[in-house]
Parts: sequence; C-alpha cells; structure tokens
Amino acid sequence: MKSESKLIAGILIGVAAGVLAGILLAPQSGEESQEDFADAASDFGGKVKDKFSDFLDEASDLKESLGDKVSSKLDDLISLISSKSDDAKDWAESKADEAKDKAAGYKKKYS
Repeated sequence: MKSESKLIAGILIGVAAGVLAGILLAPQSGEESQEDFADAASDFGGKVKDKFSDFLDEASDLKESLGDKVSSKLDDLISLISSKSDDAKDWAESKADEAKDKAAGYKKKYS
C-alpha cells in the first residue's frame, strides 16, 4: 500500500509541475496566466479531493470487511472453546466416576 501511495503522489506532483511549467512558459499575458493557473489549481484540487474520497471509501470497505472476518473468527473461536470445555467437563466427570467406582471396590474389598 505504501508503494501505491508513493506512486500516486509522484504522479500528482509530476502533473502539477507540468501544468505549472506550461502555464508559466506560455506566451500570454500575466492575467491570462493567472486565470489558467487558478483553473489548473482548481482542477488539481478536485482530482486530489476525488482520490482522497476514493481512498477513504476503500479504507472504510476494508475496515468493514476485516471487522466481519474478525467477528467470524471470534465466533469460531468461542464455539471451539465451548466445545473443548464440554469435552473437558465430560472427561473430568468420567474420571471422577471411575475413581468413585474404584473407591467403592476397595471399600467392599477391605471392609
């Protein structure tokens, strides 16, 4: 993502420099140059605004997508923990029953 941002910034700076050089080197009056420069700056500002808006939309979509994925994985994890907890409880009850049976057997044998 960083390299894309650098590329876009480089392109935008290059376009702005090209427009500025064209305006400053054009054979016209200062007033016409100022008007052309103001128009070019306005167009450039609009393009930057549009790109930034697109970037924010993409970031928002990414945030939503990641949120959904994290929520789904968290639900899966909670389900797994619940399942393992039930398995551990069943195992512990089984071992407790075995111990109780052994104790009852020893009690009969030695009573």
